[in-house]
Amino acid sequence: MKKFFLAPALLFALFIASCSVQKPQPKAYQNIDELFKNSTVLKQHQVGFYLKELGADKAMLQKNADKYFIPASNIKLLSFYTALNMLGDSVAAFNYATRKDSLFIWPMADASFLHPSFKEQKAFDFLKNSNKKIYLISGRYQGERYGKGWNWDDYNEDFQAELNAFPMYGNMVSLRKDEQGKVLMCPDLSTMFLNDVGSNASLKVAKRAAESNDLKLPATLPNGYQQKVPLRFDKNTVESLLTDTLLATGQVLDPVTMLPWRKLPLNAKTFYSIKADSLYKLLLQNSDNFVAEEMLLNCAVSNNLTMRSDSAISVTSKTFLADVPDKFQWVDASGLSRMNLITPRDLGFVLQKIYNKVQNEDRLFCLMAAGGKTGTLKNMFTGSATPYVFAKSGSLSNNYNLSGYLIGVSGKKYIFSFMNNNFMQPTATVKAEVERILKFVHDNY
Repeated sequence: MKKFFLAPALLFALFIASCSVQKPQPKAYQNIDELFKNSTVLKQHQVGFYLKELGADKAMLQKNADKYFIPASNIKLLSFYTALNMLGDSVAAFNYATRKDSLFIWPMADASFLHPSFKEQKAFDFLKNSNKKIYLISGRYQGERYGKGWNWDDYNEDFQAELNAFPMYGNMVSLRKDEQGKVLMCPDLSTMFLNDVGSNASLKVAKRAAESNDLKLPATLPNGYQQKVPLRFDKNTVESLLTDTLLATGQVLDPVTMLPWRKLPLNAKTFYSIKADSLYKLLLQNSDNFVAEEMLLNCAVSNNLTMRSDSAISVTSKTFLADVPDKFQWVDASGLSRMNLITPRDLGFVLQKIYNKVQNEDRLFCLMAAGGKTGTLKNMFTGSATPYVFAKSGSLSNNYNLSGYLIGVSGKKYIFSFMNNNFMQPTATVKAEVERILKFVHDNY
């Protein structure tokens, strides 16, 4: 029998190889993938996930990242990116021109005007101190009072304010019961032509008439009661609200008059109200639908476009976001519409664009909701001394999405989009699972 012998050098090499420990693969993509596969929460609904290191060309992990989902308020990220490209550092309140003792105002959809979240009211002070008769030019807004695909039977809900060219008070009436048991309103409808304020024993919350500002209150209200009800806007509402508020200062003696549309004169000027970042913070942290919608109208008219949401949407879709991986369907600024459709990798793409555009990480993360600290994420990702998730949430019934930036324990930064559509479980259950998986990413990367 022929015998075979291995050379000593080869034997030594094999010995070394058998003793060496193979370098394990990093706790990376397959481990995250296992969390998805083993999750009982995520098995019965549509789930999309996109994760990549900030600035990287390729994604770390994608699950249905090229499939379309209803984004809800995640669409506000597109509205935010639109504003970053179309607005300056301050928000335009209105165009104006003077003639003798008259001041003519062309409104520009400034969401901050008399809004309770903004204490500084430069635009209102300008009108109050003008010492002129004020004329408000109507007809600038060319859209409907509600966005495309909105539920009309939500007209009484505080998340669905009407759209208009000259918003006031957040386009809401705020109600609260004081310590003496009196119901207070701001603005006070009872002081104006809107005086049909009654009570109804069958109501549990205040209810406005569908086509007017006639308001019915519950016969009894609990202590600490608070509610916001959207206002119904027409010519009389705008004139009365602005007139009543100006007259109350004692510095204005004449009522405001609305005039039909007339072209902006060549000598017209623009009055700016607030810093844009203060508006963005309300948009991103509180997910304010009203701010989103009016801001997009402001983007349009500030760039000499027709004052309509689709004017700004069209510009962004064809220019600033023309290179997205997947063509999205975008119909409103706030995400109230279920007609919006976008993919997780599109949202990841937009988040990278936002980061590149802002060019200031501290500024950007201060605008976003921070896990365990601010906004819609205040009660999520708690237990960390410093926040590690800065993101935009998006909720509709049966849908919950979260897209933003995440900082790992390594110090590396990531972009993610986690989308959940068509679930039957409680939203809190899905949110907890989103939090668990993103915390794993933070703890291991």
